[in-house]
Amino acid sequence: MRNENMSAPAGLDGRVRLAAALPVAFALMVLFAPWLSMPELRYTRYGMTFTLRELPQLLEGIGYLAENGTQFDMTVFTASRAGLLAGIRFLQVLAVVGGILCLVFAVLALRLRARAAGLGRVVCFWGLCVSVGTAVWNLQLNRVVNRGLGTENTFTSLSIDSHIQVTAWVCALALLSLLLLPFVRRLLDTGQDPAADRFVTRAQKPDERMGRRTLTAIFLIVLVIPALILFGIWFLNDRSYYFIALCIILVSMLPFFLVFEDRRPQARELLILAVLSAMAVAGRAAFFMLPQFKPVTAIVIIADISFGAEAGFLVGAVSGFVSNFFFGQGPWTPWQMFAWGIIGFLTGLIFRGTRRGWRENRTLLCAFGGLATVFIYGLIMDTASLFMYSSSYSWEALAALYVSGFPFNVIHGVSTVVFLQILGQPLFRKLDRIKRKYGILEP
Repeated sequence: MRNENMSAPAGLDGRVRLAAALPVAFALMVLFAPWLSMPELRYTRYGMTFTLRELPQLLEGIGYLAENGTQFDMTVFTASRAGLLAGIRFLQVLAVVGGILCLVFAVLALRLRARAAGLGRVVCFWGLCVSVGTAVWNLQLNRVVNRGLGTENTFTSLSIDSHIQVTAWVCALALLSLLLLPFVRRLLDTGQDPAADRFVTRAQKPDERMGRRTLTAIFLIVLVIPALILFGIWFLNDRSYYFIALCIILVSMLPFFLVFEDRRPQARELLILAVLSAMAVAGRAAFFMLPQFKPVTAIVIIADISFGAEAGFLVGAVSGFVSNFFFGQGPWTPWQMFAWGIIGFLTGLIFRGTRRGWRENRTLLCAFGGLATVFIYGLIMDTASLFMYSSSYSWEALAALYVSGFPFNVIHGVSTVVFLQILGQPLFRKLDRIKRKYGILEP
């Protein structure tokens, strides 16, 4: 007869497999992925992208450009060549040693689990060092090239107008290393019975204070995500928008999963957010013939008030990303994700706790939705237009974009008011019934 006091043996669950698979992905990424790009070599005998193993060919390519008509002072490059080669050798040795560490950790993680957490942190720190080291080497190479061309080393010439650029793989390794570093032990620790908290729900009590979870979410959403967007503009030449969009989704998932500090998320809790995101995407596609007249913002606001600020930001970001598979992906995608997400997050903060009763006031709800659409989404997307379509940045150009875009923002705001008036109360009643029946996602 089974002893009920004994916990069920924890098998090799998905968390351990993930912790073992990620270092292997790190090693493959470092050894075989293209890490630097030089578009000027597109029509030469050299490739346009280079792995860490191919960096000496990148130096040869710079010499090839100088030999074929480019006004380039080779004496500057020759004087720095030895130091640049030494940096390449250091990065290559670091990559090989780290790759071996990754494979060792993958094996130990499957066998020792939590006892291998220390080595896992070393692997994460290694991934961060390799990516940062590559970025620093790339910066130094661009400084040398600018001096050879007689160009002043400025922020613009070393970033968006740089001759050699880091690829999204470098940024992906750095981001994954940072995200994994605090959670290595938690991923490997399978001592608890995973079925023990399957039906545990959060206490449904209003809380209007800004706790640690909310402050962490504010930091990630207000500082980290805008920094990711600007990083994509300045250092990835505003072309790796898929990568930036995926980074925004990953970062927006962190505040959402902080909701589950005391328990694990249930599938039905994630499903309801997926359904709301699908409604936003379908609504945007259904009204494709009416420019700016879309229900996305209204649905995001409804999700925020019902399930909280963190869930609302995730719904807004995912809706922007997925709907652009129908409307077209581009440099505007991360801006749209951030704009809809920040409206959702602010809505969740304003209507949190006892103030969620304000949603019964349709006038207040519609007025908030309309103003948020015009002055948050509209201004963010107008600012994005300056970065995407203007070669020079000035306050006059920004003001002109705001003025020219205001009528379109008003149409978008009116659509949000209309859809909140029509969909608001019916959806609130349905979502409240789901929350009461299953006890899910109480903010």
